[in-house]
Amino acid sequence: MPSKTYRLYRPESSGFKLSLLSAGHFFNDLYASFLPTFIPTLISRLGITMAQAGFFSTFLGVIHIIFQPVIGYLSDRSSNPWLIICGPIVTCIGATMIPLSPTYGVALFFVGLWGVGSAMFHPQGHGGVGHVVPGEKLTVSLALFAIAGTAGVTASPLFAVALVNTVGYRLMPVVAIIPVLLLGLFTWKTMPSLSHESGSALSPQKGLFYTLKSVFAIIYPIWAISSVRDAASQGVRMFFPIKIASEGADITFVGTVLFLIMLGTTLSMLVIGRIADICGKKRTLAMIMGVSSLCLFAGRAAGGWTAILFFVLGTSAVNATMPITAAIAQEMVPNSRGMASSIVMGLSWGVGNLLMAPFGKIGDLYGIDATLFLVALLPLLTFPFLLTKPFRESRD
Repeated sequence: MPSKTYRLYRPESSGFKLSLLSAGHFFNDLYASFLPTFIPTLISRLGITMAQAGFFSTFLGVIHIIFQPVIGYLSDRSSNPWLIICGPIVTCIGATMIPLSPTYGVALFFVGLWGVGSAMFHPQGHGGVGHVVPGEKLTVSLALFAIAGTAGVTASPLFAVALVNTVGYRLMPVVAIIPVLLLGLFTWKTMPSLSHESGSALSPQKGLFYTLKSVFAIIYPIWAISSVRDAASQGVRMFFPIKIASEGADITFVGTVLFLIMLGTTLSMLVIGRIADICGKKRTLAMIMGVSSLCLFAGRAAGGWTAILFFVLGTSAVNATMPITAAIAQEMVPNSRGMASSIVMGLSWGVGNLLMAPFGKIGDLYGIDATLFLVALLPLLTFPFLLTKPFRESRD
């Protein structure tokens, strides 16, 4: 037994490398909810509108659309782990400086810095999983990797509130950066390169734009589904806190609601991943998208803790499809795992975030409930893409 445990966790083993990648995902996403947590504070302190608040996410979307395919391409060409080391550090600096911003423009800068850091980590992180684990363990390994990130997002609002309550806004960046610096140093010492247990090729043979075009032509239905999913998820996380804050909730309660949403996501990934193994990926996606939309509509129509319950259920369900779409995309293009991951986990997230400024404008004109109605409608828009030829021909 001891020798078996040692083999699993020795530095050159796939289990050890998956653990390091998952730890990086956790700490990178530990800062993911800082903007939603502090958005009511920024609206109040800087006097910005909901459209301007939504533009924070739109700006993030632009950054991910520009950077993620490039970084995904680079990660397919190199086994050097510098992207997964530096990404969380940049993410931490940007996220923790957001609430200190004296003006809207400075806040946009730090939101952009946060976005660049996240864009650096995710393509090599997701693609790296496909390289360090055997092919038959890809789906479960991606699920573990995704759960680690979701756990980070789950803890993020509570972590943000705890930092403010213990060390205050000014010391928050100094304290928060310590764990990512230590993890980066440990990763550099113990995993100087990503090996390729899957047996797939590392470097694409063509240029950036050719690779992007050829991969996208194969996985575009997965990208479309992922984009709609990410728009729905981010729409809840951006605008539901504004709704409950307008009803008198303080920052601690906002953080608690965001925590519950991501805790539900973590738990639902375990359940829905198992359902996908039994019922098939495509059938599970269709079922989950329908259920999530119904829950979000129910949450919009309800009030109090009933509304919170339905929003938690609906958002948890839609978020839990992330490992499924990531696995399908990597199975479609096994030689361009980083590029595939950048498209369905990064480019899609960027496109989904582009909708946040228009959704915020709708909220300014017609009220926050109108925005939440559109958010609830989004998961139903994935159904036509489940019928496209590339998706039908994918392994299920």
